[in-house]
Amino acid sequence: MRFDRAALRDVVAIHDDQGVLSFYVTADPREEAAVRPAWRIRFGNQLADLRRQISADGDRPRRTAVLARLEQLETEFALLLNPTESGLGRALFAPVGSDEVWTFSFQLPVADQVVLESTAYVRPLVNTVETAPPAGLVLVSRDGLRMIDYRYGMAEEAGRTDFEINTEDWRRMRGPAPSGLAQQTVAARDKFERRVDENLARLLRAAGPGVTEQAANRGWTAIALIGDVQLTEIVAAELTGDVIQIDAVVDALPPSKIAEYAEPQLLAARTRFATALADGAKDAALSGGRGAVGLADTLNALNDSRVAQLLLAESREWSGSRTADGRLCPPDQIPQGESAHEHVQEDRMGERMIERALDIDAEVIVLDRQAAETLADFDGVAAILRW
Repeated sequence: MRFDRAALRDVVAIHDDQGVLSFYVTADPREEAAVRPAWRIRFGNQLADLRRQISADGDRPRRTAVLARLEQLETEFALLLNPTESGLGRALFAPVGSDEVWTFSFQLPVADQVVLESTAYVRPLVNTVETAPPAGLVLVSRDGLRMIDYRYGMAEEAGRTDFEINTEDWRRMRGPAPSGLAQQTVAARDKFERRVDENLARLLRAAGPGVTEQAANRGWTAIALIGDVQLTEIVAAELTGDVIQIDAVVDALPPSKIAEYAEPQLLAARTRFATALADGAKDAALSGGRGAVGLADTLNALNDSRVAQLLLAESREWSGSRTADGRLCPPDQIPQGESAHEHVQEDRMGERMIERALDIDAEVIVLDRQAAETLADFDGVAAILRW
C-alpha cells in the first residue's frame, strides 16, 4: 500500500476493543548472507514473546481471539519477512476483530517492534517517515529541467521540461575572418552567445510555475535545485518556500542515486526548519503568543484542539494519564473534581499526542536531536497554536 499523510490518518483511526496488532521490521540487506538473517530472528523472538504474554491473559475470549488472529496472519508474516519483497522498513497493522490488514514499506529503516494495543501503534511509523517527507529534486541544465519525486526513502521520475532555443534566424559569422574583421567576429560571437543566454534565462524563468505546480500537487515540503548555480539561481528566484540549491552536475544518474546525493542537504534543511519551528514555539509561549512548551501546556492545547503543529523530540517518551472523556493529563495532575482511579495510565503519551494531533488535523513535526535541543528544558515537546 502506498503511504501518504491520508494513509497515516487512516492507520491512526484503526481501533478494536480486543486490540490492534502492530508489527515493524527492517529487512537489513547486510544480514542477508546468513541462513537466518538477524532481523528475521528478532521478529520471531518478539512474536514469541507476544504469544506468551497473550497466553497468560486472564481474559479468555480476548486471549482466544488474539491467538487465532496471529494464526490467520501467518501468510502476511511470510510476505513481511520475504527478503525479495521491496522495502527496507516494513509495517503491518491488523485489528484483532476483523480481517483487515494494512501494510506499508519504505526505503528507510524502522524500529523493530511488535505491539498490541487498542489502537494502531504509529509512533515508529511517524518517526520514520518524518525523516524523509515528500521533496522535489529538480535537475537544472541548459537542456531543460528533470524532476524527481523523493518521499519516504523512495525516488521516482516526476516529469521533465525540455528547452529548445531556435537560432536559425540569428546571424552568426562562421569560418575564418580576414584579419581586419577579427574584432567584429569576436563581437558578433559574443552577441550570439548573449542572445542564447538571454533566451535560456527566459525559458528557466518560464519553467518556475511548472515546478511550483508540481510541488503543490505532490505535497513537496522542500525543493532541491541541482545544477550549475548560475542556472539554479534563475529558477530559485521564481519559487517560494524552502528551496535548496546544490551546485553539482548529476543529470546522468538514476533517481535513487540522485536522492542519495541530495539527502545530506535535505536533512540539514529539515533540521533548520524544525529548529526554527521549535524556536518560534518557545518564543511565542514565553511571550504569551500562540505557542506552548512543556508537556502540561501542550496537552492542554491538544485537549482544546488549539494545536496547529505538534513538535515532538524523536528520542523522548512521556507518560501521564487519560480521563474517562479522553482528555490527556501529565503525570500526577488530576483535574479538579476527578479522582485518580477514574484515570487510565498512559505509558506511551507520545502515541496519544500523535493520535490527538492527527484527529484535530494538526501537523506532527518530529525533531531530531539537534532541533530538539531548543526544547531540552521543556520536556522535548511544544506546539504552534491556532489561537
